[in-house]
Amino acid sequence: MSRSVRIFLSSTFRDYGEERDLLVRKVFPNLRAKLKDQFIELVDVDLRWGITVEQAERGEVLPICLAEIDRARPYFVGMLVGRRVVLRELLFQSIIHLDF
Repeated sequence: MSRSVRIFLSSTFRDYGEERDLLVRKVFPNLRAKLKDQFIELVDVDLRWGITVEQAERGEVLPICLAEIDRARPYFVGMLVGRRVVLRELLFQSIIHLDF
């Protein structure tokens, strides 16, 4: 039996592309491998790829994001414009020291 842990990534869709890509391509796969031995499935939620043009045109972006945040609770990574280096270092230090 396994359980899922969902992590919601949040930033504007145009900012933090490099940081989000690093998380998705490097950090999350490494974390996923570590958690697999403990029967924990890591699911990263990055809505850059999950919102269609039609959904955006119908004004559904906010309700979809809020629903995904609820599903991922309490794991939420918010990236804000500003102190990028500090954020990146804190994020990676936190992930490295996660203890499930």
